[in-house]
Amino acid sequence: MLTGSCLCGDIAFEIEGTVDMVGHCHCSMCRKFHGSAFATFGTAAPEHFRWVRGADRISTYQSSAEGYRPFCPRCGSAVPGAGEGMPFALVPMGNVAEDPGSRPRLHFFTGSMAPWHTIVDDLPQHEGWPPEFGLDAVLVDRPAREPAMPGAIGGSCLCGAVAFEFDDPPVRMYNCHCSRCRLAVSAAYQTVMRVRKSGFRWLSGAENVTRYRLPDTQFNCAFCRTCGGRTPWDRDEGHMVVPAGCLDTDPGEKPTDHIFADSRAAWTVVDESLETWPEAANWYQPPPDLS
Repeated sequence: MLTGSCLCGDIAFEIEGTVDMVGHCHCSMCRKFHGSAFATFGTAAPEHFRWVRGADRISTYQSSAEGYRPFCPRCGSAVPGAGEGMPFALVPMGNVAEDPGSRPRLHFFTGSMAPWHTIVDDLPQHEGWPPEFGLDAVLVDRPAREPAMPGAIGGSCLCGAVAFEFDDPPVRMYNCHCSRCRLAVSAAYQTVMRVRKSGFRWLSGAENVTRYRLPDTQFNCAFCRTCGGRTPWDRDEGHMVVPAGCLDTDPGEKPTDHIFADSRAAWTVVDESLETWPEAANWYQPPPDLS
C-alpha cells in the first residue's frame, strides 16, 4: 500500500499495488506548475487508486486543450489526476510518502529543459513525447515572458496572471530535498533561489498569490490561486524566495548545493558534483548587507 497527500493534508490518497511508467517531464508548463526543474509522474491502475479524503476540495486549471492541472486550493500542492473514465491515475511522485519500488524509466520534453538544470543519470531522453506514449511529439511549451526592464530576470505563474522580476543575480541557489519541499512542489525536490528584496518587484497579480505556512513550523510556500503555479514569497531577513521553475529568464546561475539530502526520495538521482548536506544546519550564512 502506498499513501500520499498534499502538503496541508486536506487531500489524501492510497494506491494498492504498483506504480508503473515513472518518468521525468521537463516541459515548461510542468516547471511553472511545480516550481521545480522537472516533474516526476507515475501511473496507477484506476482500480488500485482510492481517494482517502478531500477529492471534493480539488481545484483544477486547464493548461492546454487536452491537459489539466489538479491542485489543493489551500497549500497549492499538485494532486493526482484520477478522473472518471481515465485509463490510469496520473500520480505526481513527490506526493507519495513511501518508496514505490518503481524507478524512473526516461526523461521527456528535454527540448524544453531548464538551462540551469543538468541531467546526471543515464536514462533515455526524448525532446518531446516518447514514441511509446503514442502521442504527438510537438513540444508542450508556454511562451516565455520578457522582463519589463532590460537585464532583469523575470518569471511568471502557469496562467500568466502573476509576473515578477528582479535585478540582481541570486544570492543563493540550491536544491532542497526535505519532505516538506517535495510535498509543496509535488516533485523530487525544490530548486530555490534567494534574491534581494531591494531588487525584486511584482509586475502583476500580487493579489492573486496565496501564501501557505505549515502550522507550528517556519515552512512557507506560495502559489497562484488560479492555476496553482508556484510563486515567490518574502523572507524576514531581506530576501525573496523564488522557486526556480517559475522563471522565464535564465538566471545565469546554477544550484550549488543539495540540502536535506538524507531525506531525498528513494527514486532521485542527485548531481554529485554539488556540495551535499545531510540536513541544513550551518550550510548557509547570509551576507551581512541585505539592504
